Amino acid sequence: AIVVAHKVRADASGRAPLELCLRSALAEDWIDELVIVDHDNAEEISSTLRAFEADRRDVRVVKTHPDLSLAAAANVGASEARGRWLLFLNADVVLQRGAVAKLAAAGGEAHQPWIVGGRLLDLEGRDRRAVRGGSLNAFSAIALAVGWPQPAVRAKRRDDAATRVSAVSGALMLMPRGDFDLLEGFDEQFDTDFADLDLCRRAARAGGSVLFQPDASGVQFEFAQSRRSRKVQGLARFVAKSAETPIERAFARVAKPALATLLALKDLVAGRPPA
Repeated sequence: AIVVAHKVRADASGRAPLELCLRSALAEDWIDELVIVDHDNAEEISSTLRAFEADRRDVRVVKTHPDLSLAAAANVGASEARGRWLLFLNADVVLQRGAVAKLAAAGGEAHQPWIVGGRLLDLEGRDRRAVRGGSLNAFSAIALAVGWPQPAVRAKRRDDAATRVSAVSGALMLMPRGDFDLLEGFDEQFDTDFADLDLCRRAARAGGSVLFQPDASGVQFEFAQSRRSRKVQGLARFVAKSAETPIERAFARVAKPALATLLALKDLVAGRPPA
């Protein structure tokens, strides 16, 4: 399991979701090693992580340069891990028991390279957006920016069957190490958002499978929103990488200002002042 701990803060009750996240990972029988990437944290948090590492043989802490993107930090964690499978887990997600075994089982008969994502719930037990149905292309960035409803993802009737989708969230994502290496990991040019979307798109383009296993779940505490500028950067890069038709390539040339305008209008309609 790879957890990127980035600018960790305690929640309103004074608890740190990171601690719950790490302990839920270590409670999973299928997790033999936990790699924690200490990325741009205060010294108090870094000291706590080092103490946590000192108490356990199955925990490794890797310190990264604060200027690295989150995608690059995740790649650093993957390079340090030694397992057959890689589970990417957000620092604010607490695994439900048995989630990892269900994710691994879902990929058993999938076409390689494969990725399996799990279900994310908020503290009230409601679903967070953790999966995308329909097709992915350059214009998908517009739907992401505006927040348009996406096609419903219908789960299989069999309890142990995963559903084929376009993309799953990197907050709870498992894939074989060999497939991750084949795809050359996350694109480190994504500042924060949408590197997981790009990885799923590349897996599908390589003839692989992207699957959603709703029976494997985790509770996400925070679901922090990125700054508008970082969303624009990630969406614009996704457009540039996924553009294939002449119309999509033309859109890619104006994607950054167009998406910035869309996000600004969305904030204005929602009553949020412009940055």
